[in-house]
Amino acid sequence: MKGKTARCDWKSAPQKKPSPCDRYKHACVICRGFVYLYGGRNTTGLRDFWRYNIVKNEWEMLDCSRDAPEELEEHSMVAYEGTLYIFGGMVDSAFTQARTPLWIYDTDSARWTECRNVPAETESSAPSNRKGHSAVVYHSHMYIYGGYFGIRGISQEFWTFHFETRKWLCVSTPSHSAGPGPRHGHSAVVHLAAMYLFGGLMGLSEQKDLWKWDFVSSSWSHIKTSGLLVSPYLLLSLTFSQGPPPVVGHASVAFKDSMLIFGGGMPNSSPHDDLWKYHFHTQTWK
Repeated sequence: MKGKTARCDWKSAPQKKPSPCDRYKHACVICRGFVYLYGGRNTTGLRDFWRYNIVKNEWEMLDCSRDAPEELEEHSMVAYEGTLYIFGGMVDSAFTQARTPLWIYDTDSARWTECRNVPAETESSAPSNRKGHSAVVYHSHMYIYGGYFGIRGISQEFWTFHFETRKWLCVSTPSHSAGPGPRHGHSAVVHLAAMYLFGGLMGLSEQKDLWKWDFVSSSWSHIKTSGLLVSPYLLLSLTFSQGPPPVVGHASVAFKDSMLIFGGGMPNSSPHDDLWKYHFHTQTWK
């Protein structure tokens, strides 16, 4: 049009909401209706901290620039009364091997605190850095089992951390005959007054065994289980003494009266996408 300037109104492109990048060897935990995720590995080690709102289906990147852990892999994260506890997973070095890497995150104040314990200075009264261990919460304690120290080998140490006093205690370092033995890449859950530990790697051997730690009697027991195989074609059930195959790096969670195990794999092979269910009362797999 003569005497007027042509005008074009561009609509702004929709902004893509932030979300974590692809990763593995990270840690997740649910706390007060949110999923918290820290670290892991993509092409390099990651040092990012995310919170997922389950109701809104939205991710939010949280600040981890000050007092937070560095890049972590194969660490653990648990929640207790609105506070997150991240242990282990530091890059191997002479410094980290002698260090107790425990960070505490208060979800109310959004503040990080490093719980400083150096075993060399406290006569080994706290666990040193490790990866691939398991961590569970029972009452007011966190229980950590196993893991590996890099070139120093695999651990069978069993530690407890008291949330109120922030003190460590070595529960036991059992012999192979009395407990699961040294292993990493396993999983553990709590049901009633017991911790159940499954699978993982002992040396170069993948495991499919299930162990129970009784918090009341402070003792290990090896659980011999059976499985339930249901055929949709024959409409019958067959009992077999198997359960999941040997797996490493799987995930497990306790739900109602069962333990659910997903994924995992064996070195130099493709990971599984199987979902297994262990029923605590009947001691059967499905």
